[in-house]
Amino acid sequence: MKPLFAALVALVVLSTTAQADWRWKKEELYAAKNPAYTSETTTRASYCYDRGWELSFFGAGIFPEDIDNDGIGAGAALSYFFGPNWGFDISYAAFGSTRSQQVASGHLIYRIPFETQRCGAWAPYVFGGVGGLSDGPTEFLFDAGAGIDIRFESWGCMGLFGDYLYSFTDDDLQDFSMVRLGFKMPF
Repeated sequence: MKPLFAALVALVVLSTTAQADWRWKKEELYAAKNPAYTSETTTRASYCYDRGWELSFFGAGIFPEDIDNDGIGAGAALSYFFGPNWGFDISYAAFGSTRSQQVASGHLIYRIPFETQRCGAWAPYVFGGVGGLSDGPTEFLFDAGAGIDIRFESWGCMGLFGDYLYSFTDDDLQDFSMVRLGFKMPF
């Protein structure tokens, strides 16, 4: 838990200080968002959290209740947000450990964007949903978690994220925690 907290603190510090002296021309580097946006709307840091699609890639660690079966893996997620706060995603991750595990899930997400005085914004979020765990037999799961999403306007609203989730399965011995760290690309 301490490494996750340290990583989240580092991401917040990076978002508020790292770009102070870079002097990026952010208007030239925006991602391909809705062309109806004007220079007035794109000067808000929360512009990066407007309605639209996002593609995420992440590295992850899985920590089942069965301590001997921890694993490291990677995955991807596709999400859509209806505005700055509410959205949903579908994600898939594969893990290699003493046995192969795959996790697929869909989540409802609520985030709260905060603007910074520098070239970015950050948004803590909570999420929960349902899915499946496959490591031989498939188990139904319900999961819930929280994380932080940091966006850099000067990078075309691309950003970094880190989150923690806990999954409850049909079999209590299969319950697990997952930590994900990765990057997001809006489109």
